[in-house]
Amino acid sequence: MFLASRFVAGKTADSAIAAARKVNAQGMSAILDYLGEDVTSADGAEKAAAEYIKLLQLIHEHKVRAAISLKVSQMGLLISSDICLDNLRLIAAEAARYGLFIWFDMEGSVLTQKTIDVFDALRQDYKNIGLCLQAYLVRTGGDFDQLARKPFHVRLCKGAYKEPPTIAYGSKTAVDGNFRMLIQKAIDASSRGVYPAFATHDTQMLDHVRRLAQEKKVGEANFEFQMLYGIQNQRLAALAKEGYRTNVYIPYGSHWLPYFIRRLRERKENLYFLLRNVFRV
Repeated sequence: MFLASRFVAGKTADSAIAAARKVNAQGMSAILDYLGEDVTSADGAEKAAAEYIKLLQLIHEHKVRAAISLKVSQMGLLISSDICLDNLRLIAAEAARYGLFIWFDMEGSVLTQKTIDVFDALRQDYKNIGLCLQAYLVRTGGDFDQLARKPFHVRLCKGAYKEPPTIAYGSKTAVDGNFRMLIQKAIDASSRGVYPAFATHDTQMLDHVRRLAQEKKVGEANFEFQMLYGIQNQRLAALAKEGYRTNVYIPYGSHWLPYFIRRLRERKENLYFLLRNVFRV
């Protein structure tokens, strides 16, 4: 329960709104995530979509600076692409009505291409959506190049799922190297309508982005930094004071415990990361 309250806003949308208000007061925006994934019933996917529509309404009513983030498996992709797309269209239309943004989280490699396909199917009609890409996957550089043929919002992160060495970089050095390559691609593509969000707590990567943006003369309005709720948020607030766009990723919901246990079981690095940051903000 201690860890839950440290890294998760609470069980309800109201608790997420309250957390968003706090980070807004520190100069940062928020990304609200209703926890849940691998939904295997149409009813479950419909309920998850209804929760997100309620969340969008609350964001609008309370006038907090916040976007939402969701997983395609939560929207019913494991059942059928039609169910998933129907739910996503409802959410995207509601978000567009309020002028709010939607991030698509990236899940395990089994769903990587399917997530990209769903995003591609929707981005022609909805401009208020963005996609996460993971630096530890070997394929990601190619995925970025293909997606960047058209303007899009991309969240770049290192990745957290356990994947086989045939498709993923196994060492920190290799993952970091690929992440730096993706940062370079994203900064270069910003002049072509690509808006990158760099989701990392790695101070070396943060500094690398800032140096590269300055060298390429890419202004602070053309990219942003994102961090998880409860981890190094003071560092993110400091970046906000320097004029950078910043977002705190705030999860909420009753599915936190199984999600947390799965992530720790998949990659021991996740446990070390959390333990190092329990007493840091």
